[in-house]
Amino acid sequence: MNQPVNPARRRLIAAASLTILPATLPAAFARAPLAGSQVISVHRMKLGDFEVTAMLDGFIDIPPAVLQADPDMVKALLAAGGWPAGPMRLPVNTFLVNTGEKLVLLDAGGAKMLGPTAGRLPQCLAAAGIEPGQIDEVYITHMHGDHLHGTVTPEGGRMFPNAILRIAKADMDYWANPAEEARAPDNQKPRFIPAKRAVAAYGERIRPFALGEQLTPGIRSVEAVGHTPGHSCYMVQSGTARLLAIGDTMHVAPVQFPRPEITVAFDWDQSKARATRQSIFDTVAKEGIPIAAVHLPFPGIGRLRRNGDAFVFDPAPWQLF
Repeated sequence: MNQPVNPARRRLIAAASLTILPATLPAAFARAPLAGSQVISVHRMKLGDFEVTAMLDGFIDIPPAVLQADPDMVKALLAAGGWPAGPMRLPVNTFLVNTGEKLVLLDAGGAKMLGPTAGRLPQCLAAAGIEPGQIDEVYITHMHGDHLHGTVTPEGGRMFPNAILRIAKADMDYWANPAEEARAPDNQKPRFIPAKRAVAAYGERIRPFALGEQLTPGIRSVEAVGHTPGHSCYMVQSGTARLLAIGDTMHVAPVQFPRPEITVAFDWDQSKARATRQSIFDTVAKEGIPIAAVHLPFPGIGRLRRNGDAFVFDPAPWQLF
């Protein structure tokens, strides 16, 4: 017959186990070499009946001096946003829209033409279960390298072999024009390289469009000239759900949201770039339209709201569905 355990004996056994058990366990469970790299970044969200997948191609570092404002002001704004005073690390995001009928890629990143910190789009697509050959159309906001280089393989072929490449005619007329390249200062001539590579790779598969044109059901161009001669945003709409992909309407969040009048040195037309940014910020804040931005921290999607003359960005919450 079992005898009840004396409470004092029970306490003694428990105390003894606490002194013995740790000696039988490993010293640490989490000890492992540091990874030294980030995982591939992919984020999906629903937009009405559409699906939008944000993908991080990588990042580029640029000096604060590109911002066309008093350096002390820039330094203070960066510090207020928690950014270091040194080179500004800008993400390079791309956005894949599945309309149910087409797979449309909005911008294509910079490939390894920007160096080792970019060019992860192919791995992102693989992680999302997409083959490059499945992409039907690629819509480029403008023909700068961190948006266009990713359409071309290192060997000069089409990264998206079956895709149609859509670029605003005004941008094509400038960046793919040998006469414009010849007129450009020598230090600006390398900026024409992405256009030459894309034209060589895609040829007649490039279909220029007029700014404001509907490109496919649910996606239309929105004129946003200033950063380049044919800079285009893209309004994605399914039912009443909307998302505006704003390209390079903005670059540096802690500076250009509170002070949207501040431009960057590589804006083609400073005054037009400033006016375009103000107009787009006003519209999306007033109408509550979410934005998708190439150079916002990944996944680069959220809403703007007004705070006096400034704007505040509220990132969209991570979604599981």
